[in-house]
Amino acid sequence: MKLNRRFLLFGLIVAALSLVPAGIGAQDEESADGESEAPPRGDPAAYTQWVVHQAIERYDAEGRDATLERYNSPESSDGQWYVFIVDADGTLIANASRPDLVGTSTADRRDLFGKPYGLEIVAATAEGRWVDYYITHPETRRLEQKHSWVVAHDGLFFASGWYEVDESDAPPKAVGRAYARHLVAEAIHRYDTEGRDATLAYLNSPESLDGEWYVFALDSDGIAVANANRPDIVGTDRTQSVDSTGNVYGPALVAAPAEGHWVDYLFTHPETGEDAPKHTWVVRHDGLILGAGWHPSGEVPAQSDVAAYTQHLVVEAIERYEADGRDAVIEFYNDPGTVDGQWYVFIDHPDGTILSHPANPDLVGTDLSGYTDVNGKLFGPEILAAGTDGRWVDYYFTDPSDGVDRQKYSWVIRYDDLLFGSGWYQVPEPADADMTADSAADESMGEADTTDGEMGEADMGDTADAPTEVPPSETGPPEDISTG
Repeated sequence: MKLNRRFLLFGLIVAALSLVPAGIGAQDEESADGESEAPPRGDPAAYTQWVVHQAIERYDAEGRDATLERYNSPESSDGQWYVFIVDADGTLIANASRPDLVGTSTADRRDLFGKPYGLEIVAATAEGRWVDYYITHPETRRLEQKHSWVVAHDGLFFASGWYEVDESDAPPKAVGRAYARHLVAEAIHRYDTEGRDATLAYLNSPESLDGEWYVFALDSDGIAVANANRPDIVGTDRTQSVDSTGNVYGPALVAAPAEGHWVDYLFTHPETGEDAPKHTWVVRHDGLILGAGWHPSGEVPAQSDVAAYTQHLVVEAIERYEADGRDAVIEFYNDPGTVDGQWYVFIDHPDGTILSHPANPDLVGTDLSGYTDVNGKLFGPEILAAGTDGRWVDYYFTDPSDGVDRQKYSWVIRYDDLLFGSGWYQVPEPADADMTADSAADESMGEADTTDGEMGEADMGDTADAPTEVPPSETGPPEDISTG
């Protein structure tokens, strides 16, 4: 019986393998007329591989010229899916989503975070490989992670990809104050839609604990009714709570107004079990006091981690705003002394008015909404579209460290009635000694693009010294990062 089972298993495996089409995999089934049928778009990896396979089949059947004509035409784009083709020298020769990049070097491309994804693209083999990088989504115009499938075929690289779209409106946890407010707002929404009992049951469950993040609840008498971090205090009176330093913070918790306020104290860190400083946002809602907070680490990211350091500067500005108020924070970030090399914080009003710009005081009071960079990119509206979840915007702007116009990547977040932003500049890597300043600048434009053509996200310039239509402001996250 054991032998028969082995033969049966072997037969099933052989039968299964015979159903797999050569060269593309099980996702490409053949239809009755011999044409491959597309996998569902709900399986984006399989669909992407099918799109690339179709492009290679077209190339083999119709030739190079017809294939390039097809994949340089807008009609070849299918939403987020389009084919881009790179030649053996690393030059982009087809990209319907970013025709302006055709003829430029894909091999030199880097994404927003400095990843040299172009080198990975031109390292693909006939077996194919996945390359992940951040670039602008052709439909949403938001910076998203893209997964591209690249196959080498007859001296060319055929590729297409899909985007990992983040549909959450939650602020990043790095912006503690914004995220704490978000969690409390979510808890209030749960209470309003599911009721008190369901809400308290969830807030007392381990599932509601996310690292250091959770929402606790007190009743109108100050009795703890939910705390997933410290279930031992549920049912106890918190009105006179005292931390390990003697700080009596309980009265501040139970005094929370409907509009909310902040309370600082030491409390048990869920991950370490030790008391640590905590900033907590508490709101009174329909007989409950709901609160959430975080334990700041006090660590400052290295400037070499440009994305993390940029967000750190924005968080620092929001902390200053909370501590000193609106007028003081705007005044502080209008001081040229706050510029540190390429780094500075800018503040805008959602109506488009630039409120703070220490690198270019002449921009203060102007309307950002119509600003374009030196390449003609209208980046002002992208900055103003930033929400409470934050967004990246890229464009060209003058680097205050040396006065050179470079591609800038700014992270902007809406907090209360202000937009806080900061960013860094894409500096080209050292080139040949005889490379001119102009050619080096041209090359840097190609590296930081986030376009699918392999240009990435660096197509958005903005200079404060030489605005085209209007003086460019610096409030915007990288969005136009091309496709590729």
